[in-house]
Amino acid sequence: MKVNMLFVAIALGLAIHCFGGSKISSDIPPQKSVTQSKDTVINVSERFAILYKKYDNRLKLWYNPYIIRLKERDTVKIAKFPYENGSELGLYPSPSKRFVLLDNIIRYYVEDEDKKIFYENYLCCIIDLEQSIVVVDSMQMHSEGGDWDKDDRWVDGSEIIFDGSLLKKK
Repeated sequence: MKVNMLFVAIALGLAIHCFGGSKISSDIPPQKSVTQSKDTVINVSERFAILYKKYDNRLKLWYNPYIIRLKERDTVKIAKFPYENGSELGLYPSPSKRFVLLDNIIRYYVEDEDKKIFYENYLCCIIDLEQSIVVVDSMQMHSEGGDWDKDDRWVDGSEIIFDGSLLKKK
C-alpha cells in the first residue's frame, strides 16, 4: 500500500513538473459521462465557422470540431486534429481570419484503488482554415502568452511561434 501511494505521488509530481499548464485534483467528484450530439457553431469570419458536433456534460467539453466553409456550404474535417481531445470553445482568429487558434484540452479520470483522480492539460492548435489542416499541433507553452500580430504571426514576446504570412504567399 505504501509503495503504491509512493509511486502515485512520484507519478503525479512528475506530471505536474512536465505539464506546467496541467491541473490534477482528487476534489472533483466523478460523474456519469454523457456525450451527446449538440451542434454548436462559432463564426470566425464571413467565409468560415467552426462546428462542434458533440458535448460531454461531465467533462464540460465540446468535441469533434469541423470547419464550415460558409460560401460553399461545405463542412470539412480538420486534418491532423487530435479528435480525442476537447474544447471549452476557446477560439482566437488571426487578423486575416485565415488561421485560428483552437484550444485542445485533455481531461479524464485516473483510478487509484478506491478513488478517482481528475486530470486536465490545456493545449492549443493553430488551424489553417483555407487548407483545413493543423499547422501547429499541441502547443502549450506559447498558448497563453502569445498573440496574433498584424501579419498573421503567432508571437510570444519577441519569439515568432508561427508565421502565417509565409503560407499566405502560396
